Amino acid sequence: MKKFYTLLSILLASLSFGQATDLIISEYAEGSSGNSKYVEIFNGTGADVDLTGYRIWTIANGGTWPEASINLTGTLANNATFVIANNVTDVPGANLYSGSCNWNGDDAVGLAKDIATVWTLIDAVGTDGADPGSGWSVAGVANRTANNKLTRKASICSPNADWTVSAGTDAANSEWEVVAYITGAAGSGHVNSCTTDPTLNITSPTNATVFNPNTSTVNVALSINNFNVANGTGDGHIHYKINGGSTVMKYDTTPISVPTTIGAYTVYVELVDNAHVPIVPAKNATVTFTVAELNVVADLAALRADVITNGVGKYYQVSSTPVITYARTTRNQKYIQDATAGILIDDLSGTISTPMVAGDAISGLKGQASLFSGLLQLLPLENATVASSGNTITPQVVTAADITANIEDYESELVQINNTSFTTANGIIVFAANTNYNLSDGTDITFRTMFSEANYIGETVPSGAANRVVLVAEFNGTAQVVSRSLVDTNLSVNQNSISGLQVYPNPVKDGNLYITSNSSEAKTVAVYDILGKQVLNAKTSNNALNVSTLKGGAYIVRITEDGKTDTRKLLIE
Repeated sequence: MKKFYTLLSILLASLSFGQATDLIISEYAEGSSGNSKYVEIFNGTGADVDLTGYRIWTIANGGTWPEASINLTGTLANNATFVIANNVTDVPGANLYSGSCNWNGDDAVGLAKDIATVWTLIDAVGTDGADPGSGWSVAGVANRTANNKLTRKASICSPNADWTVSAGTDAANSEWEVVAYITGAAGSGHVNSCTTDPTLNITSPTNATVFNPNTSTVNVALSINNFNVANGTGDGHIHYKINGGSTVMKYDTTPISVPTTIGAYTVYVELVDNAHVPIVPAKNATVTFTVAELNVVADLAALRADVITNGVGKYYQVSSTPVITYARTTRNQKYIQDATAGILIDDLSGTISTPMVAGDAISGLKGQASLFSGLLQLLPLENATVASSGNTITPQVVTAADITANIEDYESELVQINNTSFTTANGIIVFAANTNYNLSDGTDITFRTMFSEANYIGETVPSGAANRVVLVAEFNGTAQVVSRSLVDTNLSVNQNSISGLQVYPNPVKDGNLYITSNSSEAKTVAVYDILGKQVLNAKTSNNALNVSTLKGGAYIVRITEDGKTDTRKLLIE
């Protein structure tokens, strides 16, 4: 295997006065002439490093790590540098040339490491996400990564993947020094002034971390430098205690596995010599963490009340079996409610894997309470099951004033507001996704088209008064409502009302629905489920309609007779 040393002309400049924790980016250059681009990495770890465990990553014009990757090979000697450049003409003397070294000042360059077979970013100039424009700010000065060379300060002992911290806000706290660069030889070596004293840090978990109630093991990760941990053959080893218990001796640097149940934990770690005596000066670290309690609540109202009293972040198990009123593929969201209250399940990771649809009652619901723009959400802790299906939630009839005065009492519930009108409806404007419309029953309330999948998106905003079924939402204290489907937005609309219309029995129990009016004309009848899907379409001239094929639940019946239309709500048992 090749072993790389810095070029003879810069070898003497690469002296180190201490040890770094890992390879670092010691120089970055983006010249104003041709393809004068290079990055220099430095090994100040105190030992030779196999470069096959490292890569150079790049991102062009914003994006995610990595858009391009440069593999490294060979061994980098201690106190030596390794330069990767675009071409030998613009940057002579580099150790490796790659066409992927084609960044501009607004691009990002990173150093990645193979950590337990996972490639992980450990150091960077720039970051992922949006393009910064012409260049990245360094030490509080804009566009410093364009047409300049960045040199790592000698005091920097560790790589830093957090560019915001690395770049700094002024010359004092920045990890970099900046000079103009046009073109020229690759790298200028690196001087390192890191301490050689042993260091001990707990890198994970962070102090005061709260783990979910299902956590059975917490791994406490350690970072130890300038101290060879071994069983009698190194500088010494590790002693640790959990909750002040007996001392455990540890002869490697793998994470400490802490078995856990619900409760608080304190882990104390120290470095000792081979005689089990703490080293001088003492090197120790402590971390505290908690495995959260699972709070069992009777129903959703009890959950909401506890959040109001104690704030979000706690974990809950709901004893009731709330019914889904609307299920979305977006973020696997489900609006649920029981006899007491409602809540939105936000399940981005798909924790609830059991297939569920509107009308399903959920059993074994566990999750963490959180807020998003003022809306209370439940983030599932584990999978749940379907207790029963085909359940019907009858919307509570409320007014807009009821909702605006008591948002928390109705949030995420399915309700009905009667005699409402869209005040801007003119027969021309249509519903657009994620748009606010003013809805009024005498009191104004915001109708927010937050369901882009709803079948009323692109449809004309209906004119005239109607009873409307809506889910209640909230945006930072302001009440909002949203319908699940076109049927919800036009409930009980009388368009050129059919004279003498009667629809009975309601609810239907024997599979037969009767529709009569003052006219003997044939009637066209369309039946829709609560999500707006047409489930039956028929003509009747004998006033009878067979609905025995429909499952129990709530439906909307639209009746057309001689050019006139009426819409009625129907329950089937």
